Amino acid sequence: DPLGPHLLSGWVSSPAGSDLPNLELMCATLIAFALGKRFVTVPRMGLVEFGADRKAKNRKGAALLFVVGLLGGALYIVAVTNIEVLGWRPGRGSLTTLGLSLVILVIFGGIAYWMDFPRMMLLGLAFAAAFAGSRLLDSHITFLIAGALVLGWGLVLLVSFIRRYPLPRRAGSHERE
Repeated sequence: DPLGPHLLSGWVSSPAGSDLPNLELMCATLIAFALGKRFVTVPRMGLVEFGADRKAKNRKGAALLFVVGLLGGALYIVAVTNIEVLGWRPGRGSLTTLGLSLVILVIFGGIAYWMDFPRMMLLGLAFAAAFAGSRLLDSHITFLIAGALVLGWGLVLLVSFIRRYPLPRRAGSHERE
């Protein structure tokens, strides 16, 4: 799961006092995910071509998640910049944190539904809990804890996948005896 490093990036950027390590870790995660798909998943499982019904479902889901993501992003910007909007100024209070955590859960829940990937909801719970904990406790240690759990879980699943689906042998290759 590429979300483990993303959760860890929230913890890494805090002591640095900069978002640059966060951005670097996110970019490295995306590159690692793409390389893993290319060199681990595709050689073992092949590529999937979805039918018209699944493609339509994915387009609708992507549109809905885009709108929810925009709303969540706007709420997040308002929360972290502490600007006043329509006479309301969010603080580190639980109402703003609860709202942003719910947005996170809706996004992950939507992804879980549209991708038929129930485990994504558990990842969303970890992300929402890490976010809420960091805001309410004023500490990013919750990102470290959630990130380590998700990364560890992802590594266990990766090892299990590689063991369950070894690389197919190429025609003409012979094992040494």
